[in-house]
Amino acid sequence: MIVEFRVLGPLEVLLDGVPVAVPAGRGQVLLAALLLRPNEFVSVDELVERVWDGDPPDPERAHKTLQTVVLRLRRSLGAANCVRTSAQGYRAEVGPDQLDLTRFRELVAQGEHGAALKLWRGPVLANVRSDSLHGEEVQRLVEEQVVALERRIDADLARAADVLVPELRSLVREHPLRETFWAQLVLALHGAGRQAEALAAYQEIRTLLANELGVDPGPRLRQAHAQVLAGDVSVKVPRQLPPVHPHFVGRQDELARLTETLRARPGEPVLISAINGIGGVGKTVLAVRWAHQLADRFPDGQLYVNLRGFDLRAEPLDPVAAARNFLVALGVQDLPRSDDAVLDACRSTLADRRVLVLLDNARNVEQVRPLLPGGGGSLVVITSRSRLSGLVVREGAHPVALDVMDEQAATDLLTERIGAARVAAEPAAVARLVQRCAGLPLALGIVAARASYGDSLTTLADELEGERLRALDIDDPETGVGAVFSWSLRCVSDGAARTFVALGAHPGPEFTVEAAASLTAVPPARARRVLDELVAGSLVTRTATGRFTLHDLLRDYASARFGELAREERAEAQNRMFDHYAHSALAANLCAEPHAKWTPLAPPSPDAVVLEPADVPSARLWILSEHRVLLGVLRDMVTAGADDLVWRLAYTLHLLLLREGQLADLEAAELLGLEAARRRDDVFGRQRMHRALGAINISKENYPEAEDHLLAALRCEQEMGNANGQADVSRGLAHIYEVTGQHERMLRVLGPIYPRIAELTEYQQACFVGAYGRAHHRVGRLNRALELCLEAQARFAAISDADTANPMPNNLETLADVYADLGRYAEATAHYRAGLDVLRRMNAHLDAAHALVHLAKFGIRAGDPATARESLVEALALYERLERSDVAEVRDLLATLPEA
Repeated sequence: MIVEFRVLGPLEVLLDGVPVAVPAGRGQVLLAALLLRPNEFVSVDELVERVWDGDPPDPERAHKTLQTVVLRLRRSLGAANCVRTSAQGYRAEVGPDQLDLTRFRELVAQGEHGAALKLWRGPVLANVRSDSLHGEEVQRLVEEQVVALERRIDADLARAADVLVPELRSLVREHPLRETFWAQLVLALHGAGRQAEALAAYQEIRTLLANELGVDPGPRLRQAHAQVLAGDVSVKVPRQLPPVHPHFVGRQDELARLTETLRARPGEPVLISAINGIGGVGKTVLAVRWAHQLADRFPDGQLYVNLRGFDLRAEPLDPVAAARNFLVALGVQDLPRSDDAVLDACRSTLADRRVLVLLDNARNVEQVRPLLPGGGGSLVVITSRSRLSGLVVREGAHPVALDVMDEQAATDLLTERIGAARVAAEPAAVARLVQRCAGLPLALGIVAARASYGDSLTTLADELEGERLRALDIDDPETGVGAVFSWSLRCVSDGAARTFVALGAHPGPEFTVEAAASLTAVPPARARRVLDELVAGSLVTRTATGRFTLHDLLRDYASARFGELAREERAEAQNRMFDHYAHSALAANLCAEPHAKWTPLAPPSPDAVVLEPADVPSARLWILSEHRVLLGVLRDMVTAGADDLVWRLAYTLHLLLLREGQLADLEAAELLGLEAARRRDDVFGRQRMHRALGAINISKENYPEAEDHLLAALRCEQEMGNANGQADVSRGLAHIYEVTGQHERMLRVLGPIYPRIAELTEYQQACFVGAYGRAHHRVGRLNRALELCLEAQARFAAISDADTANPMPNNLETLADVYADLGRYAEATAHYRAGLDVLRRMNAHLDAAHALVHLAKFGIRAGDPATARESLVEALALYERLERSDVAEVRDLLATLPEA
């Protein structure tokens, strides 16, 4: 006998496929009210409210009459009866496959939105008359349907955008204020190559929201609009999960417990805080395995970061850096500058997406909380040695504690790794090995790797038990696993053992073949063979990107062993590593930024491997991939007293990390560089660091601090008698005085340089004359400003475009401002647009936004509202993407313009 109940459409009951008559009127309402809350007791008072539609008779009579309704319903259902009674009320007892609503929710939880929506046969309970029921319970269910529809369309957008347009047109008519459908329509039109219609749709909903609700479009709509303006037709879906561990044994119960948390809250965000346990217990392996099982449920991608919460060789990863990397992975091209804005942008970007976020190796709640998504629909999985109780209390996280393996699970793991036949042949030795490893999967994996070399298990057990170091102690794994590590290390080749110990000098978190070759003074090809041997022995792990890493316990052990080497041997290895990173960073910057003034280095050690990037993308990728390692190397340089390298390496990071918005990391590095230059009393190094720190603080809009650094840099330039440097720094100070409204100071700081202009290079002459013209414009000397800016433009024209890309648009904008103030509007417009074109070619989005606002203000002034509106709409999209406070001014300006 098969019984089916259906509420996703007209109320139906089927018994072996044949409809069962349900009493009309109150009987239908009663059954519907129970089925909408399956397997949950509903109180008599609530059922009375539903059955009599908010107008029940007196309580005594209503309760007795309800019993009669229940009796009639049971008789009508017969063998299909599902109504159960208790002191709490009544409930519909149904199996998971008997009710379409239950199946719908299960499919939604699995990410099968298309299949879930196919269960809907029309309006919910269309044949049940109850305003009370439809006004509350049914409305909540309809919302679940709409959310599932949104998710289904999200998954379809990347595959068939043009096909979705008619459906989305219908949906926005049916749900005129539902921003998600409008955002999807904008993207579908854009994906179909209908950009004008996409922009028109955005303007339509923007106007509708303003008129109906008095609000601006939310983040998802703004993001869709920005994507259209940027011409980006792709939807970037990150797939960052590490590969699944090939040997996964003994954690099925924990997997089931994790999955049960999803079933317990279908359709809601679930936060798993603390897959927690001691180091080496397998938290990451479990989390990655589970995440891969769920990946298909999250169509907007999977994000992963190792927060390095317990790495004794390096600082825990700053959540701002993690958020910035997430934004890049999600396709955000123009990152905010301030730390708070980066975190806000990350939360906003994730808010309207279904993303799985794996935060691995978290140290504490403070490191995790800023990375939590700002809205529902995503799953956050966290691993940590700490319990992170604050997340459980405040965010409702689900803690899952992971213990060491019991004897059977540990034996199963060895069996999986070395084969059942070997385990069965030497059971006593297996028991000794398992006991020695105390259920810690990391130690068991190392033992299994050693066993794969072919020695008998009895021999291995004897060797391990003869190890002189302290036996494994699971209460203190950081120091207790030395027995297993030392034993395993003695079982690899001498070259592999030396490489492992040398890696103790590396700051982590990852390293390359070339870094290992530099540490050990061997050719890269040999270093790769040795690393492959260490990977086979489970002492080193190869990452998904082809780089290498050490488990943090193994890193600690390697560091301790490195500290036992002779001082001279340690210094030589460390110096080769310093040379590898410093010279490779310089080579990358010379390739990526050939016109910048890079500081030369002393020749590297002959045994240090220096990487020479093949092209600009490779150079930039290397610096971005290595920048966290480089920060660790800087700290090690400070400890080692290599001050001359400290400030030089810090400076090589400057331009690219500044443009990528990595301001906190960059400032920390350059403060270390400044202190190093001061210790050496190196005036050139101090000048470099003060100028770099001035630029950082200008980007942070911290102008007093920026001025202090640039004044200090100017004193250094004067001490060295460097005219070009004085001109350059003076232009930086003039910029500060301009943005802070101190226009007369602009002239005062630039004035002393002008009589010495012949001492400058052609490039500096063009830059300086343009800045001097801008200063004259700011104090109202228009004719002199025009004369100087035209001179600067002529100088720029005589130099190659590659050299003049950065200052040219500034001078063009100044010329436009001057022409505008002189009433020469045609020339002003031409120069505004020329400067804007240069900025667009440079992908200088923030500067382009500023230029667009200037052009818009000029359009308003010149009586050209169409140009003003067009410019402001584009500027608004850029400012919103950059999370700038300027958006308020742009919106206010737009509001003053007549409708197009």
